[in-house]
Amino acid sequence: MTLHSLRDRALYVTPIRIMLGAVWLVAARIAGSPGTGALLAFAGGAFVTVFTLFNDPRSRFLRRGEAKDVPGDASIASPVRQALHATLPSTVGVSALAAVSLAFEPTLSALLGGISAGLGIAGALYALRADPSLLVEPKSGVVYRRR
Repeated sequence: MTLHSLRDRALYVTPIRIMLGAVWLVAARIAGSPGTGALLAFAGGAFVTVFTLFNDPRSRFLRRGEAKDVPGDASIASPVRQALHATLPSTVGVSALAAVSLAFEPTLSALLGGISAGLGIAGALYALRADPSLLVEPKSGVVYRRR
């Protein structure tokens, strides 16, 4: 069984998401999006994403069981594996949509870049308050605690 650290995983994927956001902003500008419009779309996408992730009312209804003890045969995934696994499906999906929209509406690509950067910012903020002893098994979603 391979486990991922909830805190570290959020930290490892943060630079990927922020860099992809910047790439889509630059690509939108190169594709012809007006400067002010692209920057406003990028900033708006980032702000709304962070705000929504930290103020989602559905989180009050989530029931999480107690964390289990880590099994003896468990290993911790490498930082690269944790970061790449955390990009699925959100970061990859947002980037795919940004790539498609680049040909039709470059400002939408800037907005999607802002969403990607917002995911990175929210992940970094989450990592600041996450319990470093919590691990998750990505396939099942079961949470474990290091002792």
